[in-house]
Amino acid sequence: MKILCLGNNDYTTDEYVSQIASNDNLKNHGLIDDPNFKNAQDGYYHTSVVDLSPGIIVKISEQFDEIRLLDQDRNKWSHWKPLLSSYKTMLEIEKLGQVRTVFRENKNVKSFEAFYRLVHQENQSFCIYPFILLTEDQGHVTLCARSGTKVADSIQDVGEFKSNKEFQRIRQKMLNGEKIENCDHCYDYESKGIESSRQFETLDWVSKLGLESIEDVKKIEHPHYYEIRLSNKCNLMCRSCRPEHSHLIEKEYKIHNIQHPNPLPFKFSNFNHVHIPSLNNKTRIYLTGGEPTVMQEFYDFCDKCIEQGHTDFDFTIGTNAQTFTPRFWRTVDHFTNMNFSVSIDGYGRYNDYQRWNSDFDTVMSNAKKLEEHGHNVTFLIVPGIYNVTNLHLLFEYLDKHFPQTALYVQINHNRLESAYNHPSPEIVIDSLAKCQKTQVYLSDGRSCKTTIDSIIAYYQNDPVLDKVLLKEFFEYNDKIDQARNVKLVDYIPELDAGRKFLD
Repeated sequence: MKILCLGNNDYTTDEYVSQIASNDNLKNHGLIDDPNFKNAQDGYYHTSVVDLSPGIIVKISEQFDEIRLLDQDRNKWSHWKPLLSSYKTMLEIEKLGQVRTVFRENKNVKSFEAFYRLVHQENQSFCIYPFILLTEDQGHVTLCARSGTKVADSIQDVGEFKSNKEFQRIRQKMLNGEKIENCDHCYDYESKGIESSRQFETLDWVSKLGLESIEDVKKIEHPHYYEIRLSNKCNLMCRSCRPEHSHLIEKEYKIHNIQHPNPLPFKFSNFNHVHIPSLNNKTRIYLTGGEPTVMQEFYDFCDKCIEQGHTDFDFTIGTNAQTFTPRFWRTVDHFTNMNFSVSIDGYGRYNDYQRWNSDFDTVMSNAKKLEEHGHNVTFLIVPGIYNVTNLHLLFEYLDKHFPQTALYVQINHNRLESAYNHPSPEIVIDSLAKCQKTQVYLSDGRSCKTTIDSIIAYYQNDPVLDKVLLKEFFEYNDKIDQARNVKLVDYIPELDAGRKFLD
């Protein structure tokens, strides 16, 4: 009998496994931390998501008869995230159906089990965001950055977060299982078999806040999550971006008379509603832009936090990681729970074309330096028409250089740049099939595996190419190429070849 135990990365795990092995008259062979581990012998082994990536653990699991998640008390884990990641890894191994899994009766994942069933099976509406998130986007307070549902005209109009009537109405509808207007983003994801933000974030926050039941959710009195878009100041001109999120694109569009197909209001938020003394390790501030790290407002807020001694809250920055100044490093190293969501959409020249003014090697070097400084890094990847045929090159690079780093994957919802309207399905399938062979494909990031699987499934069903939409894409992209004095064919020739379908 060959048994692999998943536990925390504390030394007591080995003692725990030795005791279990002794009770079964078997040997504890100890820790597995070699990603190339082979030839498991009869007896017990143990590892953790800190020692090996989830993808590697899933791969290694094939050598065993049984995989167990140790029922170690939550307080024995260094952080809530490894326990949740271990639970999700067990779910992936269970889905494969090749080995016996033991974890569902564990006390330490009881709440995960309850909320996983809730958002994946029992309630197709419930989302944690209306109970914890306060954000101002698209000119008014919304449920989240993906929803256009208006809750109030401004943060000031919300009043008491707990008792606001519109928030209360939405929360009750979700508790009743009634779908919410303008939450189509998540509903659309789920209809494609993709894990939505509703599903992923609910489980994350249940773990972060230590929630045990819906009754605990109902007792939440104040926001725990503030999402803030400070301005559109940015140092890049990404093709999947827009004037409202990059002042350089705004300038370019005016000079060359380019119109975005779906304009948004130029309205931004600030830190006025954030009470710094109330920030703690159960609070998250997420900054987006623009590029927060080039904004003076970011540094002003950081200085206030440092002065007041509040630097241990979950501070998450959406960044392109292109330009980090000495002041940036001096500032962020004061914070003990700093997280960076690094946007990267392709490998090498594919990235540099799509994310104009970006340099792939510089971004990767800065991401590595962030980790060396002790900060947490995730990669945000947006599959679309530009990168869906070359995404494997990025996955293979990350597999080699960032095997333990989580990937957050979200579909490009700009209809012109849709990943679901590429003129060469066979190249798409080939690239994404190669992504499936990497270990980061099973990273503990939002929607990574399910997005890749969904796009492959779509193209395997012989979809009809929308030639009208493809023509609009080429016309729009050609205007940008002309403004930047470049040509698509020199960077992504397989995409440029799709023009033949328009003849």
